Amino acid sequence: MSERPFMQLYVSDFIGDTLHLSAEEIGAYMLLLMATWNAGGKLPKDDAKLARVVRLSVKKWRGISDGLMAFFETDGDTIWNNRLTNELQKSERKSELRAYAGARGGAAKALKDNNSPLANASGLPQHLPDPITREESPHTPLSGGDAVFDREVWAVFPRHLNSTRSNAKAQYDKLSPADQADCRAGVAAYRADHGRAVAAGRAPTPKKLSTWIAKRGWEGLAKPANAGGVVVIRPDDPDFEMVMAAKGGGILLSKAGNINISADELEAIRRAVSEQARAAA
Repeated sequence: MSERPFMQLYVSDFIGDTLHLSAEEIGAYMLLLMATWNAGGKLPKDDAKLARVVRLSVKKWRGISDGLMAFFETDGDTIWNNRLTNELQKSERKSELRAYAGARGGAAKALKDNNSPLANASGLPQHLPDPITREESPHTPLSGGDAVFDREVWAVFPRHLNSTRSNAKAQYDKLSPADQADCRAGVAAYRADHGRAVAAGRAPTPKKLSTWIAKRGWEGLAKPANAGGVVVIRPDDPDFEMVMAAKGGGILLSKAGNINISADELEAIRRAVSEQARAAA
């Protein structure tokens, strides 16, 4: 079975965007979207391969491709659709949360009843995040610094399709320990800002992580907890769903509908989510 068994389709938007297309062009466009979804977000910019995707001859494909390529971005070698890219990222995030919720089982009650954030984290099975990507050996050892990077940077930052862990980690390793801490805080803030933009329908393309680190993109983004060490999480913040799932729904909301949680407890939940999602994968 496909890792992505269904694709979100906004019917009204799709119809509105394709009013100028013929039936043949609409069918080809839908096949391109579905193939892009199954491929993880990108297809090769190759007429012969794209013609096979849309079930047309190369000659027929070239006759309609100009109109269809207006829906896609390209870097010369591949094509992608920005909205589909954002839907993929949302789908992957929901899959992580579902995997985490299923893996932790009865631990939700323990998290609810125990006020110690460190105890909450240690009460769950502990696994080191798996840092392996397609470009790396499965025998690559994990150091303490690698585990922190994987858990708090690589697994958290919204994924650009051209991002690679090795390039991002190389930029991260150039930072001083103090800058690395600021970078990690900025990654969490960037993810929250990106999630709010997606929820508002703006669908921004995530930045490439290695470039974001090299340009010190966290500066001005990091949002520390208030003086009391309490983080306020709004319903449109991506962490809202994560905390609700981790606490089993057993959490009191403020009058404004926000979650007020200690910075330490939030960090413990983030670690547990990342580790459990990887263990369940």
